[in-house]
Amino acid sequence: MVTLSLARVTTGRPWQDFARCAETDPEIFFPEGGQSTEPAKKVCRRCEVRGECLQDALAKGERFGVRGGLSERERRPLRRQYRKEVAA
Repeated sequence: MVTLSLARVTTGRPWQDFARCAETDPEIFFPEGGQSTEPAKKVCRRCEVRGECLQDALAKGERFGVRGGLSERERRPLRRQYRKEVAA
């Protein structure tokens, strides 16, 4: 379950309006083979809508890049679990 950010709840604006990645070069969220995901994860760790971002990535089956502070590889088991829960 995702906890909604206080800013989103109090303003009614979409979570994307509060995403730190919008203030950052998008290239760091899609590292080429062998490049570190750490710069993107550092941005995510400071983001108040990280949970909403992760939930969105799981719901959409996002298979590329860093979303919600996790790489595609790290999201894979969560994505499988999410699909099972949605199907139930």
